[in-house]
Amino acid sequence: MDWLFIVKPAEATPDGGSYAKSHMLELAETEPRREWCLSRWRRMAAGDRLWIYFAAPVREVAAVAEIEDEPFEAVGNPRQPWRVRATLSPVATRRLNRDPVPLHMLTNRHPQGVTRVKDADLALLLRHAGL
Repeated sequence: MDWLFIVKPAEATPDGGSYAKSHMLELAETEPRREWCLSRWRRMAAGDRLWIYFAAPVREVAAVAEIEDEPFEAVGNPRQPWRVRATLSPVATRRLNRDPVPLHMLTNRHPQGVTRVKDADLALLLRHAGL
């Protein structure tokens, strides 16, 4: 399954880093294995993909990660009590960074939280990522 994961570059990642597009590309190449915060449990499984949608300054999908296992409960953040481990794909993220998918090209023009990628959008995302 494919998931649209929305990040706000101004917010900090769980490890204190940044969700900025340039930083995400750097992480894909240096520390690709990450824990991603979820506000609620999702039916994610190993092999699913997270398509990273940057909500600002330009609304676009510019990174992709592969989920390693099911979400697990985390302690310490009641607003985001779930985590999922996923590994950023350096090659696909590099391609998406050069050729992102802008929001206006997606059928889901108002993404919120973490949602499934619509079937109509998957081929476009895969093509831009070179997958």
